[in-house]
Amino acid sequence: MSLEDGFIGYLGHPTDKSKRLSLIQDKTGIYYDATRSNELELLCLSLKQWFTPELEKRGQRLCQQLTEIGISKYNHKRNSLPQWLADQAEHSVILVVDQTAGDMSVEYGLGSTQAFTQMISDALADYPEHLVIVKTHPDVIKGKKQGYLDTTTCSDSRVRLLADDCEIKALFNKVERVYTVTSQLGFEGLLYGVPVHCYGMPFYAGWGLTIDKQICERRTQKLTLTELISAALIKYPDYLNPETSELCEVETIIDWLTLQLNIQGETVDVCYAFSFSLWKRAFIKQFVGRMAKKVVFINNQNKLKKIVSSTSNVAVLLWGANHSEWVAELKKSCPVWFIEDGFIRSIGLGADLRRPSSLVIDKQSMYYVPDKPSDIVDILNTIELTEEQNLRAHRLAQSVVERAVSKYNVGEKHLSDAALATMQTLHKLSASQQEIILVPGQFEQDQSIANSRGTIKTNLALLKQVRQDYPDSLVIYKEHPDLYSGVRPGALGEEAALAFADVYLADVDITSVLELCDRVCTLTSLTGFEALLRGKKVNTYGSPFYAGWGLTTDLLDFVERHNKLTLNQLVFATLIMYPKYVDWTTGLLTSPERVIDLLTAMRSNNTLQSRSLKSTKLSRFIRKIRYLYEAMYLK
Repeated sequence: MSLEDGFIGYLGHPTDKSKRLSLIQDKTGIYYDATRSNELELLCLSLKQWFTPELEKRGQRLCQQLTEIGISKYNHKRNSLPQWLADQAEHSVILVVDQTAGDMSVEYGLGSTQAFTQMISDALADYPEHLVIVKTHPDVIKGKKQGYLDTTTCSDSRVRLLADDCEIKALFNKVERVYTVTSQLGFEGLLYGVPVHCYGMPFYAGWGLTIDKQICERRTQKLTLTELISAALIKYPDYLNPETSELCEVETIIDWLTLQLNIQGETVDVCYAFSFSLWKRAFIKQFVGRMAKKVVFINNQNKLKKIVSSTSNVAVLLWGANHSEWVAELKKSCPVWFIEDGFIRSIGLGADLRRPSSLVIDKQSMYYVPDKPSDIVDILNTIELTEEQNLRAHRLAQSVVERAVSKYNVGEKHLSDAALATMQTLHKLSASQQEIILVPGQFEQDQSIANSRGTIKTNLALLKQVRQDYPDSLVIYKEHPDLYSGVRPGALGEEAALAFADVYLADVDITSVLELCDRVCTLTSLTGFEALLRGKKVNTYGSPFYAGWGLTTDLLDFVERHNKLTLNQLVFATLIMYPKYVDWTTGLLTSPERVIDLLTAMRSNNTLQSRSLKSTKLSRFIRKIRYLYEAMYLK
């Protein structure tokens, strides 16, 4: 059996110790050896036995995803095109692909050293008006190997050496034709619809898709591109899920790579993260991902202003929504991004130094600032879902409800004996049709309240208004976990709450209370969104991100929100499109589904995570030391 990397091989480059994503196990030969048969070739010759309409759809979608994102064999951080190439018109250059000297695919793919110089001669003769670019192999760029072509063999004035490691998608937008011996870049050229001349016999040649200088008499079948994709990318390799280490389909790998790569075209050179506490520094870089080639933490405001005023292609990252005068001035020099906790965050409180699994990075403002433009409002005003996206949103909402997932996932799952007895007594005294209303408490200095429209700004004022609006309902007041735990001041307390509420609850999991109630009345709490997922009625007295879209009963007006949403659209936008998620088993970006799996497992493991909100000083100190270590020593 022969073993080899698959055609979608790594998130990074193997020399950077990147984890392998796929492996080919060929019992007959190996795909790059054209001197004898191999299992990929046999697949291509036996299409009638396995190629189905379903595989055709998968192959078409796979090609679309690969080219939209720019996924390749190696998916390390690549540079933008050099300016001289960026200035070229689309489809105006001829790409000649160099390979590493001694490459087995050249020797066994019927190639030769002479074939490389012949490619340049032919490209110059065939396209006298075009610029000819020689693309250097990534291994050569990294200094690990030598290539076949260099400046001496590329001496013609119309030939330029491309030694930069550029984004594949941007490169192919400039290319009219590809000349290659056996490089996988030729296969990727086919994916982008570029004609490919082959001077050897790579796995994708001989099937009627390329212009070939060699002949392989075994390859008698004419293939469509989708058939070749299905054989080479779906059927031939085995794929390993990088998060679970289990075998998976290629689509799982593509979806995971998409999360890591889908913003790399907008990458800045440096992101300056201003005034971040030490413990946050240990996890910010993972969420920024490929939005920036480098993250630099800085605390000096004047120094920051000088840097951004004199440096190009940089951005500034701030925690929360800061729209002060100096930030407004900063925006004139560079992009300013805002970062904040996401909606499925952690097991435990952020104020208690629990590392988040979800954060939001908004390039305009923040979801809780209704009077400023924000990415989330733009998304919600324009969102349209495919059938597949609708189904995913529905399943995600179901998972959140069935697994009782909330933002912090803290508190006791069941009511205390005293609270349960109170509830039972009230139920007996009340009419059978009495509506139960949950009023979730909030930290009154929270930015979502500070930025909220309207005049109601305190928990007590909200409770009073709800009692006035619903005099005959049974009202439950649930204290916010940050306040009950004591990590933040300002708990309303049982005595004050019971002046207007019928039941006061503290250390109780919010999902348990949501199951009891018929309606949630809130200022801006995320509990209102979680109630919508459970089919509850929601009244808003402030301006949370989920209000104003036709799903809630709102005290205030939202003229800037002109779209009427379905619940699936709201879920897809706010839980899938808007936040970023990190899988802390890998330290890489992941999906909300994966985070829910991880948080569910953590919550059920009592030896790893206590559900108590009352963190000790010792445990907080230990977390600080760990974050200090990670911030200083772990890259």
